[in-house]
Amino acid sequence: MKKNNLKLAVLLAASTVLGAQENNPLGELETLLENASDIATKKSLNVDYLPSVVSVIDSQTFREAGIQTLGEALDMLPGVQMQLSPMGYIMPTVRGFKNPNAYLSDKIKILIDGVAINNEVGGSSSFYMDFPMQLVRRIEVLRGPNSTMQGSGAFYGTVNVITKLGSGGGENQVFLGTGSYSHLTAGANVYTLADGWKIFADGYIARNSKSLRVEEEIQETDEAKRDASVGFKAVNGGFEFLTRYKRNVYGNFYSFEEGLDPIPENPKEHINSYFLAQAAYKTNLSDVGIETKIGFSQRELDEGANIVGITSVANRFATVGIEMQEGFYFTEKMKEQNFEAEAIFTLPEMGSHEIVGGGGVRHIRLPEDTYFNSVENAITQNLAVILASPSYDSFRYREENEPAFWADPTTSFIKADQSRTVGYFYVQDLISLHDDVDLILGARLDDYSDIGTSVSQRAAIVYRANDSTVLKLLYGSAFRAPTFTEAYANGHINYRAGDAGMQPEETDTYEAVAIYTPNLSNRFSINFFYSKLKNVIDLEEYSWTIPGYQNCNDRTSKGVEFEYNYHAMAHDLYFNASYIDTGYTVPPDDDSLLPIDQSMPDISKVMLKAMYIYRPSEALSLGTAWRYFSRTTQSQLAWITEDGTDTTVRPQHIFDETITYRFSHTSELRFTVKNLFDADVRLPSYYYNTEGGIAREGRNFFLNYVQTF
Repeated sequence: MKKNNLKLAVLLAASTVLGAQENNPLGELETLLENASDIATKKSLNVDYLPSVVSVIDSQTFREAGIQTLGEALDMLPGVQMQLSPMGYIMPTVRGFKNPNAYLSDKIKILIDGVAINNEVGGSSSFYMDFPMQLVRRIEVLRGPNSTMQGSGAFYGTVNVITKLGSGGGENQVFLGTGSYSHLTAGANVYTLADGWKIFADGYIARNSKSLRVEEEIQETDEAKRDASVGFKAVNGGFEFLTRYKRNVYGNFYSFEEGLDPIPENPKEHINSYFLAQAAYKTNLSDVGIETKIGFSQRELDEGANIVGITSVANRFATVGIEMQEGFYFTEKMKEQNFEAEAIFTLPEMGSHEIVGGGGVRHIRLPEDTYFNSVENAITQNLAVILASPSYDSFRYREENEPAFWADPTTSFIKADQSRTVGYFYVQDLISLHDDVDLILGARLDDYSDIGTSVSQRAAIVYRANDSTVLKLLYGSAFRAPTFTEAYANGHINYRAGDAGMQPEETDTYEAVAIYTPNLSNRFSINFFYSKLKNVIDLEEYSWTIPGYQNCNDRTSKGVEFEYNYHAMAHDLYFNASYIDTGYTVPPDDDSLLPIDQSMPDISKVMLKAMYIYRPSEALSLGTAWRYFSRTTQSQLAWITEDGTDTTVRPQHIFDETITYRFSHTSELRFTVKNLFDADVRLPSYYYNTEGGIAREGRNFFLNYVQTF
């Protein structure tokens, strides 16, 4: 790749990528030149030249449009639809790919400052979706496969959150905020120099007492949160040490089975904490760039949920002569540790070749795993009485459908002594076939101690037709290894058993991309994609088998994504449109029935999103954000269609309005009204219990103040 062409293109892109800042200082522009994006290649390239579909979110512009958190930022991107589990876990779905029966596992990979947020037990990074944009410099989002660089989980997308701490830009600031539902937040960034060391730190705390009223219910949802994080980074020459701790506590939203809390006098909540630490060193040896990393992370889960009320449970146990005065609830404590070492090698340019390779090893262990279920505990303590009761057949607490617990009662969630070691190696060659044509070839091998070997490949051609037009043809394969839950979960009442024999999910994705940048103010891009998913990991609910996780039929996703950026001194406009059609096979409810092919349930085929920032003066900016989601697709599960319940979510228009006033270059006040027109916002009903979807917030507001020193 010719360096002069690259720098010219970066200059063009720097002013247009998702609304670059109007007051972007020279240092920021130099940073863009040096490190436009490395999410797809582990090399720094102009995002328009990357062998993938990449969006770079500029945090300042998104905040001026009222975007508060990482999850809200992702929800503004093409092909992305944020959804919610009944217990409040935020789940990003990309290009319509989701596993509607096994909703707990994400299909994207989240990195914080380049460090993967690993979670082998559940495969979810939802506990980072509330991370505040005030601490973020930018977010790099790759839609499509990226396993050749990032391994398992970089399946439908990869998100790299680059914090102000992680970007290495010196900044001292404090911020304070308040808002609806008694929302309060406070945080800071700190930077200093000491004896050749660059020291960065950040942190925030946030809380609210949020609850939502549900129609025809006396109770309200419990969505109160307490959230905090602290980060630290130290840099000296080629050495870097990064660490971060995050902890959040949430209520149980719509409870375990998407009904309001059945035992409100015994409230439950879920607590997630995540600690990461990584030391890295960069050096050169005989013109070979070498970066070595060693890291550790620990995720802790302390979760509880109420499932069935006390009276109903007491009546069930009374049929076998047992007094039971507890409702049906569970508690779970889980601790997961990841140890990883990696080395990355960047070879000197050899003719037209730029080669990057690397390898590493990761080990996962579970030092703590305890599970308690009130109904299971009562059954275990009274098993002989229950089995001898003449009314046993009337009791059979879901034994027929969930026999795993009865066969092997256990007080752990994952089968004992589970661990996993992953060794991997990857290589990528960026080949300059011509001044205007690059070919990218990449491959990766991951060897899992428990599931075997997976191979990922990538091939792409990037053609710079002229100074304003870039064309790409892309192919990539990716995989997602079964989580510990999917492979090794013990069978519990209301929880399905894992299957140790499952194969990883795999996908092959083909894309055609055109990017047109006629001038510094305008940028257009359109992307056509087709993906085929194999060995889908999902739950099956056949009445004649033991329900649990298994590999299911192939699925496909196809569609088109369009983006437009306009940037001028007083205006920033960002608009995107997506059309997605994802094929899904509905499993039969009876062995006499045939499976049904349909579009993926709970997904909007059409999504339109826009942000407009108007700056009438240096002191004032007005921001509008708009999202449109078409009606979601109805599930064709037999037990839904038979009773005529319509669980689709109707089309939705959501507007946010934001006013930012700058008292000076170092002081600003921002007021945001979310859901300005108080629309009836709904999200899909995961257990299909709520016709029309579950209710979300009406009109609400945030007020934020930032002081920079």
